[in-house]
Parts: sequence; C-alpha cells; structure tokens
Amino acid sequence: MKFPGKRKSKHYFPVNARDPLLQATQQEQEEGSWVVGIDQTLVDIEAKVDDDFLQRYGLSAGHSLVIDDATAEALYSELMQEQLISHQFAGGTIGNTLHNYSVLADDRSVLLGVMCNNIQIGGYAYRYLCNTSSRMDLNYLQGVDGAIGRCFTLIGEQGERTFAISPG
Repeated sequence: MKFPGKRKSKHYFPVNARDPLLQATQQEQEEGSWVVGIDQTLVDIEAKVDDDFLQRYGLSAGHSLVIDDATAEALYSELMQEQLISHQFAGGTIGNTLHNYSVLADDRSVLLGVMCNNIQIGGYAYRYLCNTSSRMDLNYLQGVDGAIGRCFTLIGEQGERTFAISPG
C-alpha cells in the first residue's frame, strides 16, 4: 500500500515514482485527492496528582473510568488552578492519523467533527487547535455548546496511571 500524497522529506520513498516490480497496467493516483476523516474531537490531558486527588473525584488508581461532564469540568478546573497539567495534546484516533498524514505528506487533510463554540485561550479546545497541523483543515468542524471529549491521564505518586474519560 502506498502512502497517499507527496512526502515532504527526501528520507521517504517518493509515491509518484513508479515501482518497477508492479505491472504497467497500474493506474496512477489522481492528483488533488482529499484525505477526509470523521472523529470525535478529543484532547489528551496529562497531569501528576496525589492519591487524595483521585479519591476526591471517585477515581480508582490504575483504572479507566468514564466520567460525566460536570465531574470533568471540576477536575479540569482544579488541575488548571493548581497548575498540575504537564501536557495537553490533540487526540482521537482519526484526528491523530490525519495530523500525521498532513505532517508527513505536507498535504491537506480534512477533519469532520465538533468543536466548542466558546474557546478560551489556554484551555483544552485551544490546545487542540494549537497542536494540530496547520495543513489539517478544521473549517468543517461544527460548533457545539459545551465541552469536546477529554481524556485525563492522571499519574499518581507511584507512577500509576489512572484514566478519566469524558466523551463531551
């Protein structure tokens, strides 16, 4: 399977050079094709916390739990207030794939999904947009009232990872 688009790095094999092992009947890929994906926009948030923090939010160390929006908002607010967040990255399987495609191919990709209507500078939706390749077209995202998905990776005192997931 060939990687679609043009590679921006000379370290990769060019995709428009014909493979001498393939038969001559192979049709060339059309120029101008779009890579489009539909995904739930999700922000990966990583923070170091103590055991009391996990207990306050009813989380079990080392497990993964789906939490409601109110709990996610309270959890996020405390993490921001106490400056416990170490990383906030754009997540989601399809979103990450499109981002990587756009970076490697230096080509346009289109993400279909949702984004917060009210984006606060420095917040999770803002970080999603900041950490996404500028070659990825986000103009087709639909605005929603409320949060997008958030996946909290909470690292405990012993290095144990606890996941709290809010679908948004």
